[in-house]
Amino acid sequence: MIAGMIDVQRLRVFRAVVASGSVQAAAEHLGYTPSAVSQQISALQRETGLVLFEKAGRGISPTATAKVLAAESEELMDTLNRLGGVVDHLREGRSGSLTIGAFSSAAQFWMPQVAKGLRREFPDLVLDLSLNELGPEPANPARRDLDLTTEDADLDGIERPGHSRHVLAEETYRVVAPRGHDLLTEWDHQVPMGALAGQPLIDNDYHGNTCSLIIRNACRAAGFTPRYVARTEDHHTALAFVAAGVGVTLVPSLAAPESMAGVDSRELVNPSPRRRIVVHVRDAVADAPPVVRALELLDTAVAKRCVRHAVTR
Repeated sequence: MIAGMIDVQRLRVFRAVVASGSVQAAAEHLGYTPSAVSQQISALQRETGLVLFEKAGRGISPTATAKVLAAESEELMDTLNRLGGVVDHLREGRSGSLTIGAFSSAAQFWMPQVAKGLRREFPDLVLDLSLNELGPEPANPARRDLDLTTEDADLDGIERPGHSRHVLAEETYRVVAPRGHDLLTEWDHQVPMGALAGQPLIDNDYHGNTCSLIIRNACRAAGFTPRYVARTEDHHTALAFVAAGVGVTLVPSLAAPESMAGVDSRELVNPSPRRRIVVHVRDAVADAPPVVRALELLDTAVAKRCVRHAVTR
């Protein structure tokens, strides 16, 4: 029972009927008889005091109330399924699962080494990796065991209740331009932010995310407003636009390509925008061996990649 009112199994059957479109289809999908499904639905309606279905021709259709209940129960059912998986792993003596959130460049350059190490040392561990850059706020960060995020290095860090915060690295930004571009020929190693005034720029991050705010502030400090000619939501597409000659883009050092046909990069200075990379670890799992080892592997991966441009802790 949930809050002494809703039976979980009845809720599952109800959601199956809504998703399947009919009692008959839900019964086939669940391996029940139609009468058993109807009994579960009737019992759920009595428990909740809600009208969940209404007649529609020869069948039934969910009411507006039922649609709200189905949508609002989605996160609950996901949590229960995850908990069930943990119980199964514990019963079988397995290592369980580890949920990690990461932004795209960290997922690309660091997480493969972390995953390889965890796979070798915890062969029964299920690693669940998700991208956490889907807009200004990470989706459901509290459900992740480890969550890699970015901060403006010039601002104080943000603590999360129920988590410990570990700084992994600080890094500068680079301008990526078509090979032979004036910015690259005029400036051998470092490009001042002011040199970007009037340049056609390609945005590569969600508006309002940490990186876009860092770049906006650096441009403001250099006395100009960026002139964007294209906007994308990932650095891979932005880099492809640069290679095609559409414009130039500004990326953190981690995302700057070491070798990519048709493009090159320079560090940005005066001012030098910087971001801080941190990992938030859920207190409830902080002492779990896979979590402890994941942090060690992260440190190793960061040190290897950051040798190029970034300054690690």
